[in-house]
Amino acid sequence: MAIDPKSLSQPHNNLMLALLASRSRAASLLRASLEPWVVERMTDDPPVPLPGTFIDEELRASRSDRLFEVRFKGGGTGFVYVLLEHKSTSDPGTAMQVARYKGRIWEQYAQGRARRLWAMPTVIPLVVYHGRKPWTAPRSLADMLADKDERVRALEPSFGYFLRDLGSIEIPQLAADPATRAGLVALRYSHAVAEQEGEKRAALEVVVAGLPEGTDYARQLLVYILDVWGVPVSELEAAAERARPGRGEQIVGPIVQELIDQGRVEGMAQGRAEGMANALMKLLEH
Repeated sequence: MAIDPKSLSQPHNNLMLALLASRSRAASLLRASLEPWVVERMTDDPPVPLPGTFIDEELRASRSDRLFEVRFKGGGTGFVYVLLEHKSTSDPGTAMQVARYKGRIWEQYAQGRARRLWAMPTVIPLVVYHGRKPWTAPRSLADMLADKDERVRALEPSFGYFLRDLGSIEIPQLAADPATRAGLVALRYSHAVAEQEGEKRAALEVVVAGLPEGTDYARQLLVYILDVWGVPVSELEAAAERARPGRGEQIVGPIVQELIDQGRVEGMAQGRAEGMANALMKLLEH
């Protein structure tokens, strides 16, 4: 399958969707990201992906989402709603937006049927964030209220969410599955500052070591590393050889060559240069 040019125009969205396209990777992400008491309630069955997006059109450039159905021990099912937030800073309106998305999920489930409205499934929101600064936004609607009187706050539904701030988590704890961990590491350093260049380069081997060879997900990961991280081809090939001695060239070579044949490698470099120039102009104007 040829590399889709769309993967270069929406790199964060496409990488996250590729990561979650596998039920086993989705299961690894959920088990590493949700609170232990939630994971303990879930069976070992992998989550089932459901179709559709619930994000407002104007926010899709900075977010992607995926809805999964999970089974609970003792019977019954619920939903886990995974929202990827890839702005460089946290959004203070996230709790309100998550509440709106949950309402849409319930509406889609109920379809106006009275029987379903009396027995709505649990919706567990998980926000995955890989911005430059630590997440500081309110974690629930109650936290957004100016009135701090607990009696008043008790009248409002919490509508909280679980947060997975990738930048605050050590790499081994990101996920147990190497392929899932590779994708999360790629996202973790997507907004890295100059002071993080050393650890980002060291983490490159973690990404390559976790690549599931010959898969579209592996291709998406390598495109992301070349495009978003801005890693030179020679450095990527060297990291691949260190991570997979004797196999590095076979892993990355065909994908890199395809990008070169499509003229994408030069386009990536040009796009990064233009982005840096625009950022500098904004800084000077400020």
